Amino acid sequence: MRNSVLLAWSTVGIAAMVVVLQVSVDGPVAPPAEPQVLPSRAESADAVAKVAAPEPSAAAAYLAKMHEEFWPELQRKAATGNAEAQWHYGFALMMGTFEEPDVTAGLQWMEKAAAQKHGRALNSLGEVYTTGEFVPLDHLKAIGYFQAAWATGEPMGILNLGILSEYGEGRKQDNDEAVRCYRLAAAKGSAAALTRLGAMYADGDILPKDLKQTVACYRAAAEKGSADAWHNLSVMHLRGIQVPLDKGEALACAEKAWAAGGADGALMAADLLVELRQDYPRAIAYLSVYAARNRSPEASEAGMQRLKSWEGELKTEDDDRKFREFLDALLLAEWRRRSKEIFGR
Repeated sequence: MRNSVLLAWSTVGIAAMVVVLQVSVDGPVAPPAEPQVLPSRAESADAVAKVAAPEPSAAAAYLAKMHEEFWPELQRKAATGNAEAQWHYGFALMMGTFEEPDVTAGLQWMEKAAAQKHGRALNSLGEVYTTGEFVPLDHLKAIGYFQAAWATGEPMGILNLGILSEYGEGRKQDNDEAVRCYRLAAAKGSAAALTRLGAMYADGDILPKDLKQTVACYRAAAEKGSADAWHNLSVMHLRGIQVPLDKGEALACAEKAWAAGGADGALMAADLLVELRQDYPRAIAYLSVYAARNRSPEASEAGMQRLKSWEGELKTEDDDRKFREFLDALLLAEWRRRSKEIFGR
């Protein structure tokens, strides 16, 4: 079955994925090492892959529906002045989600939404000017957008102000102010803020080390749908940090992390499926979607190393069928999740 696995790897594993502005907590011990602002979601829903499945499938059919039906409808809604649609449409244009990237037009549409005091649009514009990926870096302008986002009640605005304070980017370095901002965002229901506070309690540098608080923060964030929190809980169960060492529970958390949009959950799920169940069809399917979502050289190397070590494990036609069916199911669930976030359905 080697050829079919390599075919799926080439068509899905290295599929063109749109880069999004993101920070994720890769383990339960520390926040990100570099100063970056967090996006409105753990991973932007507008970053939809242009993936061709290895054969006709439910996932490919749904993705085509998103392109051909939902995307034009979003354009029409944006044109009528719907701020939510303008934000999604502008971000997708900037990222080149459904057509060639158009940064200028994308920013213009997001600014239309921001003019209507759409909190997430204001926050996204702040992210754009903080990263400097699409426009020249401008922390002062970014701070203005974040403050305006927070004024609308959008918790990501104050969270991103906290990140700038923590790292001294565009603001005075001030850990107390950073924690204050994170707590305000968490009180407003931000899963990302809860996850960040949990990492701080685990690290013990800025907040007192308190692994009970770490677990409490991660669980609260996970219940709100944080992929990073589910991933961190998976790591903690895998290592027996403050929670029982339970690889079965680690697998369950890793799968929930993937379902919530976290690529690293797929890699951890793949490893645990092999270790606990020798379930290579499901493991290689998870490995494929991991590579599709994370195109870094490190991810590619990790994927290829596993693929080589698992070579020949799909020994029968039934194994191959299970692999393809589960891969299709993973992709279909992913497109449905993203469609719900972008298009509301």
